[in-house]
Amino acid sequence: MNYRTYNAEDFLFDESFRQWTSGTSPQATTFWEQWLTQNPDRADIVRQAQELVRALNEHYRDDATDARFTSELNRLMQLAAERRDAEVEPPVIPLQQPSWWRWVAAASISIVVGLGIWFYSSTLFPKAIPDSYAHLTKTAPIPLQEKVNTSNHTMNVLLGDGSLITLRPKSRLSYPKQFSKTSRTVYLNGEAFFDVVRNPAKPFLIYANQTVTKVLGTSFLVRAFEEEKAVTVTVRTGRVSVYTKQDFEKAQKSGLRRIEGIILTPNQQMTYNLNDGRLQKALVEKPTALIPESVSHEQVFEDTPVAKVFATVEQTYGVKLIYNEGDLSACLVNLTFLNENLLERLDIICETIGASYEVLDGQIVINSKGCK
Repeated sequence: MNYRTYNAEDFLFDESFRQWTSGTSPQATTFWEQWLTQNPDRADIVRQAQELVRALNEHYRDDATDARFTSELNRLMQLAAERRDAEVEPPVIPLQQPSWWRWVAAASISIVVGLGIWFYSSTLFPKAIPDSYAHLTKTAPIPLQEKVNTSNHTMNVLLGDGSLITLRPKSRLSYPKQFSKTSRTVYLNGEAFFDVVRNPAKPFLIYANQTVTKVLGTSFLVRAFEEEKAVTVTVRTGRVSVYTKQDFEKAQKSGLRRIEGIILTPNQQMTYNLNDGRLQKALVEKPTALIPESVSHEQVFEDTPVAKVFATVEQTYGVKLIYNEGDLSACLVNLTFLNENLLERLDIICETIGASYEVLDGQIVINSKGCK
């Protein structure tokens, strides 16, 4: 067998490799240690695969049978392949039922372990200043561990609660091995996609370049490089609240339950300008369907009230449409949709009923005098 061609997920399917990593077979240990000695250039990919196996074993515990292991991996790799064919940037792992193994579906994306952390920490990132990533992580109330992506590929980080972080190149993330009893707090310098396991009892907090993003369970992208003058948070699914760090901590100290911030829903984006300290909400440039399959099949509306068509659009994209339902009560439409994006669908609807629309504060306002 040509192990030279193996990538990280290929090693996962190899029983003897798993036995070596788990320390359950002396024969496997002898073989793989000898093979690694003969193939030192494959050391990095082997270490990546071993990290994945250990994480899987940790979650499976005593139920890590080879049959279940292989069955789960086959199914998840198939899902990952299907998603790769359908997805566009950023790579997103849909949030289904909370489960530790959702991260394995992204194993086809190279998971590169940052071996040069200490070297890069002194050359790529600035010294600690108040509210900086370095200062926040140094003064965190509990010990943290860090992942640094010094590669040109994304890196997947599995947290103790089962949440998955896809860390982009030149980015770093600090987080505790085990979260506290009341919250789940991480620190980001760079860009990462978060797929957070839902837990209303323990809010998930991301500190990133003078902002705090608070979620209960959802998927979203945060871009917060300290050398840049803006922070952006883009929501894929669920609901996210974004605050300035100053406002968030002031409210915490005063005991306020309600904090003024920006609430984002699917396909909305927040931009925080560090120069003027303003939080601005907008619609993402290319809204995506919450369930991609819903826009890949033909949708036919025959003599359908336009309000019902708008409701379908809202449900498909998670975007709020604001309009006067009374004015549009007499509008019946005959439409067929297939593969059109959100704005193209709105163009078709509005042209049909003689209306127009505009995007305001992350929402879409329909302007119409009604139908006669």
